[in-house]
Amino acid sequence: MTQLRTGSVSDTGKVRKRNEDAHLVQLSQEIKKIAVADGMGGHQGGHVASRLALEVIGNYQMNSSSLKEDMGKAVYEANKKIKTRAGSDPELEGMGTTITFLGILDRKGVVAQVGDSRLYLFREGELRRITQDQSLVEEMVRQGKLTQEEAEIHPQRNVLLQALGVEEEIEVDFYELSLMDGDLFLLCTDGLTGLVTEDELAEFIKEQGDLQNRAQKLVDLANARGGHDNITVVLCSYDGE
Repeated sequence: MTQLRTGSVSDTGKVRKRNEDAHLVQLSQEIKKIAVADGMGGHQGGHVASRLALEVIGNYQMNSSSLKEDMGKAVYEANKKIKTRAGSDPELEGMGTTITFLGILDRKGVVAQVGDSRLYLFREGELRRITQDQSLVEEMVRQGKLTQEEAEIHPQRNVLLQALGVEEEIEVDFYELSLMDGDLFLLCTDGLTGLVTEDELAEFIKEQGDLQNRAQKLVDLANARGGHDNITVVLCSYDGE
């Protein structure tokens, strides 16, 4: 039987007045769902968009024989619901959210992503970023116009190419993984990765002990460095049958 342990923290940070991030940890069904969302736009729209996205995903009925397809349908449905809601309330006009969604079925993992919230895999002592940001600077890195180091400090590093709720059509990026005992996943919003390097993430993640404590330490580090954005961290360890 699949065994998952999790630790999660979502914090407003030191600057923002409202936490527009949201996260989902749903482990009671055959298909395990873990997700983070970083909302934006409107008077209170980011707060609404991120939570609506996770509500749709959490309630979406998925079939074990069509996990990837159903995850995609859930994300598309979330996009539709957010856009419809924004169109019905002037105060929510322009709202949107990122989504990074991990589905686990036995030894299979599927990631569905829109935006720049990230998923990392810590395996056998090494941290690897699985997702690629759907952002302007990441596209410039792929085109060879920027180095990864330049992208991390670029003034337009927060400009997204896509978000849920903004356009009728979205392109979901998918990543598929074969899971190994001992795998540890980190899902996080850019309030963490904008202030903590990947080398530092690896150092904190590989600590022994409680996942909740490790997640809190990462949030505390981002806040100690200014906490200029909302910060959400979800850690999930995997052990198969």
